[in-house]
Amino acid sequence: MKIVVIGSGTAGSNFALFARKIDRKAEIIVIGKEKTMQYSPCALPFTLSGKIPKLEDIVVFPTEFYEKQKIKLLLETEAKAIDRERKVVVTDKGEIPYDKLVLATGSKAFVPPIKGVESEGVFTLKTMDDVKQIQNYIKERNPKKALVIGAGLIGLEGAVAFREIGMDVIVVELLEHLLPTMLDKDMASIIQSHMEEKGIQFRFGAAVSEIIGNPVNAVRIGEEKIETDLVLVATGVRANTELAKQANLEVNKGIIVDEYLRTSDPDIYAIGDCAEVYDAVTGNRILSQLGTTAVRMAKVAAENIFGRNVKFKPVFNTAITELFDLEIGTFGITQERAKKEGIDVVIGKFKGSTKPEYYPGGKPITVKLMFRKKDKKLIGAQIVGGERVWGRIMALSLVAQKGASVEDVAYSETAYAPPISPTIDPITIAAEIALRKFK
Repeated sequence: MKIVVIGSGTAGSNFALFARKIDRKAEIIVIGKEKTMQYSPCALPFTLSGKIPKLEDIVVFPTEFYEKQKIKLLLETEAKAIDRERKVVVTDKGEIPYDKLVLATGSKAFVPPIKGVESEGVFTLKTMDDVKQIQNYIKERNPKKALVIGAGLIGLEGAVAFREIGMDVIVVELLEHLLPTMLDKDMASIIQSHMEEKGIQFRFGAAVSEIIGNPVNAVRIGEEKIETDLVLVATGVRANTELAKQANLEVNKGIIVDEYLRTSDPDIYAIGDCAEVYDAVTGNRILSQLGTTAVRMAKVAAENIFGRNVKFKPVFNTAITELFDLEIGTFGITQERAKKEGIDVVIGKFKGSTKPEYYPGGKPITVKLMFRKKDKKLIGAQIVGGERVWGRIMALSLVAQKGASVEDVAYSETAYAPPISPTIDPITIAAEIALRKFK
């Protein structure tokens, strides 16, 4: 079998490795526009701050590793078209026939049509080249002020990076609060206060109408002019669907796939940021543009190409980050989105400590759980705290994927030791609060 993969990022690279584990003889070819195979885009802000010393460190495996696995790499090569009738990928360096094709074309940074957005000193933060350009600009210009457009994950992580290297930072967000797709306003306010204490300013319900100067020296928000030396545009990403559209595959916001990750052509699969999957709460098609989702999709597609019939389950979009010394974990639906979707929810919310009151060093932690009113199922969680958020959000996400009810969480068995956690865990208490509301 000859398998061609378009895209050398997280989804494409992992697919090639999973496929090779399953079948040692299949011919696997990966086409990628960049110079390297998979690296971690989520690590980019941390290279910017210097927490990760060298940009090259975020490359997962060198090209030699893939070559040893007898995976053929065509890097710095662009796929131009797909001829489905002839089963051929047309690249800028020639044609490549395939038996099965995997689209792992990823996503690109969305840049809104702001006047002056193409000026020198305006950047996105999506690729290794973006980081190199920002680092070079900082060395040459020594900017003192940075303005970030967008308060999503990348925008906030970028803002923290700029602040940690000594810049004054303002974040401008069109919506009412930070992380608007992941958190409710009450939980977001905890993070906002913490970041403000660290010196980052926010403007909500505001839009940048103009970027002034070349190189940039200011932006305009309404009638206000704000001086800045650098602008980071972090207004989200869009799925790369151009090749799929050209090939007349079924496309919405992303490439539409079935539960086996097949496109409307049974010999073509789509995985990663470019593919639309199903939301575990609403059942609607959504994009799940997370590295963890890309890896799971790569694994499932590899299994299915070799006839194993594994279904890709609907997603809760479990995510976590750290902003300064504050951890944030989420999954599922927010209370705000539930209202828009017409889903009645019962909320359990508790603020406590990560350790017993008598044990020194405990840090504040706030847990908010969303249960669907009609069946008591856990459909969303948000945790903000000083430590150990990761384990709690992972545990909650896993039980939600298994259909846990409010009783399941309230009466769940947890672990306790004074240096690590309270006798009654904050997630248990949050669930008990919700259970009382049900009763």
